[in-house]
Amino acid sequence: MASSLSSFVGAFDKYGADSDMIMVESLNCLAYSEAKTWKERMGAILSKHVGDNAPGVVVVFGQEAWSAFLSQDNPEYKKLPVMCGMVSRNTILTPPDSVNLETWMPQSMDVMKNFPDFNIVGGYVYQYRLYENIALVKKLFPFTRELVFLSDNSFGGVSMQALVKDEMAKYPEYAFSFLDGRVESLLEVSHRIGGMSPHCVLLCGTWRVGPSDDFVLKSTTYVLRDANPSLPAFTISSIGMGHWVLGGYIPDYKNYAEDIARQCIDFVRSGGKSSVGLQLVDSKYVFDSERLELLDVDESLLPAGSEIINRPVTFWGQYKRQIIVVCIIGFLLIGGLVVSILYIRRIGKYRNLLETQSKELERAKDAAEKASEMKTSFIQNVNHEIRTPLNAIVGFAQVFANANTNAGPMKKYASIIERNSNDLLKLIGDVVELSNLDAGDGKDTPQPVVMSELCRVALRQVESKINDDVEFVMIPPADDRPRLMYRHMVELVIVNLLHNAFKFTISGNVTLHCEILPGNKKMRVSVTDTGYGIPADKHELVFERFTKLDQFKQGGGLGLAICRAAANRIGGTVVIDPDYTTGCKFIFVFPFLD
Repeated sequence: MASSLSSFVGAFDKYGADSDMIMVESLNCLAYSEAKTWKERMGAILSKHVGDNAPGVVVVFGQEAWSAFLSQDNPEYKKLPVMCGMVSRNTILTPPDSVNLETWMPQSMDVMKNFPDFNIVGGYVYQYRLYENIALVKKLFPFTRELVFLSDNSFGGVSMQALVKDEMAKYPEYAFSFLDGRVESLLEVSHRIGGMSPHCVLLCGTWRVGPSDDFVLKSTTYVLRDANPSLPAFTISSIGMGHWVLGGYIPDYKNYAEDIARQCIDFVRSGGKSSVGLQLVDSKYVFDSERLELLDVDESLLPAGSEIINRPVTFWGQYKRQIIVVCIIGFLLIGGLVVSILYIRRIGKYRNLLETQSKELERAKDAAEKASEMKTSFIQNVNHEIRTPLNAIVGFAQVFANANTNAGPMKKYASIIERNSNDLLKLIGDVVELSNLDAGDGKDTPQPVVMSELCRVALRQVESKINDDVEFVMIPPADDRPRLMYRHMVELVIVNLLHNAFKFTISGNVTLHCEILPGNKKMRVSVTDTGYGIPADKHELVFERFTKLDQFKQGGGLGLAICRAAANRIGGTVVIDPDYTTGCKFIFVFPFLD
């Protein structure tokens, strides 16, 4: 019962229903001797769940509760949609007060035929089939003249006894009697079994509760077996299977609680339209190989598809798994040995090849390192050789411009020479800076820096790019005390971000905002402009080298690539704010070193 309830509740969670919808009531049935009180107890429970409190469906588990429910006379109770589990198709109603429970023989009733006024919408019922079991007796023991049915002092035992009594009326050729656990003790039943004739067959129903309401041990069936070992015994319910009975046609017992829960969920969700009615549990033929051999019964006489238990285990059957495992391990070892030999030979071949390739790679690596060193040396030398004449050109252009203050065209030409020379100097400087970052040669040591001072220095380096219609705004950090950082790298990033902002902003403003992030471990620098902006699908592309979205603007497309490389060098990040659409907003975050 506990297992069924657990499976039933668990199925609600499994199928996406709310298990809090389930209310569990216990009829608290203890023994057959109190069976007269069950109808009243069930009525008291049902009275709480009618009218406005009527549930979506009532589920009844157990033969005692099922009989108590079917014994109700109140029409309101009969209207309740009900499902059942752990019950048999044949049932009896609860006894009236006037009967003697020890001798009471009720009428067996069929729940699929005799209760049309009850709203039974689903559930599973076992079916105890006497016909198939007596057919086995006739076929396997044709000289049988007497049948004896064993049942115990339980409500289920009385229910089976009522069924068997009605069914045996169809077989007048057999003398029939009961071993009734309501009035006979284990010793009395054992004594009667020991005295049965060779032409007698025992049919077993239930054997759990003795006449004093005490539960008998399962091992007592061994006592009954040993009282007459050669007595053929069949079971209609699986009692005695595996050690006593020859076999029988029995229900295929299993836990159907989850299936009933599924029926409940479908029924409630459909508004009561998915009624499936009672479902019969399948039955099967099961026989004990040891008892078949003891009673000299030919297995060929058994029904097709019968399940045979307790067969003698052959060496293969007993050690099948171990033999398979040993064979698999053996094949694996042999296969592994063969593969190992092949691989050893192949490894020797590839080892020689790898040694040759390793030497070639070493030579290629040395050549690449020398080429990289030559590239860096070349760029640095070219930088020096170009910067020297360019600086002279810029200087003389400035002198020329100052000397011809009143000469409009000449001053303009001098300014053009100066501006383009500065652009060429910056392009060369960017190439050198990027080369140094690639080579890891950037010489920068941590030092205390006042952020506002660093920003002003950065601004002076790009003042020549500021248009007259552009306003520059600088917001220093609230706490502007010196912080330990890589000054050169931070300044390099800010200079290039400002240069980029002023280059693409014709009018409006450029804002440089510095703030310390919570935790005082990082600085956040944002450069915001009202310029052209950058399309969202190009936010990462612009950080690649030599990428220019506007081919008519001066520059080599290296500034943002230098920003990203320098930020990465000091453990920082540079990204474009995707939420800013009035222009462009770059965000540079880097850690402090103190």
